[in-house]
Amino acid sequence: MEIPFDIGNISGPENARVAQPEALGRAIKNAKRPLLVVGSEILDDDLIEKAIAIGKKGIPIAATAHSMKGFVDRGYTENVHLTGLHELANNIESRDWMGFDKTGGYDLIAVLGGIYYSTSQFLIALKNFATDPIVRCISIDRYYHPAARMSSVNISRKHTDEFKKMLDKVIENI
Repeated sequence: MEIPFDIGNISGPENARVAQPEALGRAIKNAKRPLLVVGSEILDDDLIEKAIAIGKKGIPIAATAHSMKGFVDRGYTENVHLTGLHELANNIESRDWMGFDKTGGYDLIAVLGGIYYSTSQFLIALKNFATDPIVRCISIDRYYHPAARMSSVNISRKHTDEFKKMLDKVIENI
């Protein structure tokens, strides 16, 4: 397993703390309005089932890039919203956006399966510009994301089974 800082740009003086999967799951569970943001790598790694399991816990999903295809192919579109990552960042940063369900903004954003450099910039934007309400960001991805508040460690693709077990622990704690 790699050290948590193998991949990453520095997003400012305060970087994410590495968290155990159980703590990441509890953070999602304890949020009043969490949102899971997924990207196209959930299709490459066949992680779509993990995202669906999180969705079935009542967590809305923002499907970016072409990740929506995985949900449609599996017949799971309940509370899954197709959106662009940049559009989503702008919406979350807006004081006026009421979320996909029109009942209020989100207080926790969890990222999974996005292309690293895009997700990194998304998290940096939210860290620096989402102010009302304050949005906490966590990464349950295979990559350490310094701009998140909490993040998993880097887990290389050759350890995909280990990564899936880590996600199972996250899901168990939601």
